Amino acid sequence: MLELTTIFEIVGGLAILLYGIHLLGVSLQKIMGFKLEETLRKTNDNPIKGLAIGTGITAVIQSSSTTITMLIGFMSAGLLGYSGAVSAMLGANIGSTITTQLASFQIGIYALPILTVGVFIHIFAVRKIKKNIGEAIIGFSFLFLGMYFVFNGMQSVSHNQIAIDFINQFSSVKIAYIFILAFLTLLLQSSSATSVIIVALGATQIVDLSTALFMILGVNLGSSLKVIYMGLKRKGFLTSIAIMHLLFNIFGIIFFLLFFKYFDYLASITSDDMGRQIANGHTLYNIITALIFLPFIPFIAKFINKHTPEIKTEESKLSYLSRKLLYTPSVALGQANRAVVDMAKTVNEMLEVSKLIFFENKTDLLKKVEEYEKEMDEMTGKISEYLAQISQQNLNKKDLMKLYSLMHITTDLEHLSDHVLTVSELFVDIKEDRMEFSEKAIRELTAIFGKLKIMQNLVIKSLEEDNLKLAYEIIKHENKVDEIVKKSHSNHLERMNKGICSLEKGKYFTEILTNLERIGDHSDNIAYAVVDRFKYK
Repeated sequence: MLELTTIFEIVGGLAILLYGIHLLGVSLQKIMGFKLEETLRKTNDNPIKGLAIGTGITAVIQSSSTTITMLIGFMSAGLLGYSGAVSAMLGANIGSTITTQLASFQIGIYALPILTVGVFIHIFAVRKIKKNIGEAIIGFSFLFLGMYFVFNGMQSVSHNQIAIDFINQFSSVKIAYIFILAFLTLLLQSSSATSVIIVALGATQIVDLSTALFMILGVNLGSSLKVIYMGLKRKGFLTSIAIMHLLFNIFGIIFFLLFFKYFDYLASITSDDMGRQIANGHTLYNIITALIFLPFIPFIAKFINKHTPEIKTEESKLSYLSRKLLYTPSVALGQANRAVVDMAKTVNEMLEVSKLIFFENKTDLLKKVEEYEKEMDEMTGKISEYLAQISQQNLNKKDLMKLYSLMHITTDLEHLSDHVLTVSELFVDIKEDRMEFSEKAIRELTAIFGKLKIMQNLVIKSLEEDNLKLAYEIIKHENKVDEIVKKSHSNHLERMNKGICSLEKGKYFTEILTNLERIGDHSDNIAYAVVDRFKYK
């Protein structure tokens, strides 16, 4: 029987390893932020670039499933095409073997020095970005520390014949190890952790190279099952790319089983060390599989596009606010900003229609304004819910400020639309009561509408471009609106004193001015919310 200390060492080592992978991935996503989106978008250029980018990102964040999760989210949001996603997915498989390579060098002894550096940076750093870097280094050290304990535990197992016989009980039917390791990978939710176990088993001579390579095939199958499991667990997450990932690995496994003796020989000649042979076999499997499928990516993408048209089209307003992007918060915020821009454009259209009601006597357009207002309420609800979901994720300071900014802007746009509707209703009442404003009053309203239109166009552009300069322009224009409104109130009182304006008309005019001023105020609030984003850049 194995001693409890040995079991605790292996299980504890795996726990540290899994937490290290999680901490490393979360920290690097905080550091990289929107760079992930920018980098992954480049995969659309050509399959080779996609393969390299997928490999690089997964090698850094140490999780192929996280990369594939991002790919699925980006595709559903229309940020990435199938061709780029498939090539990056193949690259993710290659990048996932970096952990296996690190494990084969048995560099766990460096864990504590690396941990010391990470803790020192995290504790003493002032800037958030540096604290995140320190956190990433701590995660990396946990990776090494977990490997160290797993290898130590396996060293003890190698002296226990009962344990060795138990592990090798399927040596006559080695294909069974594919399914066993696929299940273990699904159970641990980490192909990296499972591959470390296999390298440790080989390095301590508990299993032979042939058995270890069958296990490696199981790890790759398990990594696909993990993505499928995530799809079943998270509503709306399972897509054709997840199925495609499973099919690639199934075909890859079949191919390598047909030529297994050559695969075994190729891995054996790469090194004299068993652990290195296993790691090299893992890397070779994914490189060869990727190279086999790479030429067919354009045809695969065309096939997926043809048979899954529902993913390409947006059926409803704001459908690009995908839950799949929540696991990459910085990208999800980008989509939320896109939704807020759509809100601002809707308000702009409302303002234009409201102007037509008064200046061109088109009272029937009030229904159009009411429809816009209803649409604004629905958009506010969807965006607010989405922002609340983003707030539950791990956010760096910059993303947190953008989140707060978007929350305020969403509320201001909703209030702004309420005032536009109120003004439109007042215009209709005036026209139905056949009231006529003086030429001077009409000129004043024309001037205010002109300024508000300029402000609203600047709001849209500043949000689209995240432009600080344009935000300050909005603030300047709002000051002009206040001056015009103040002057209009003064002129209105003068007309009232002279008896030119009736009490009833005066009441309407004052209320219109108040609401128009509120529209300017909310645009001003939006400008300041954009300015706030730059405080921590």
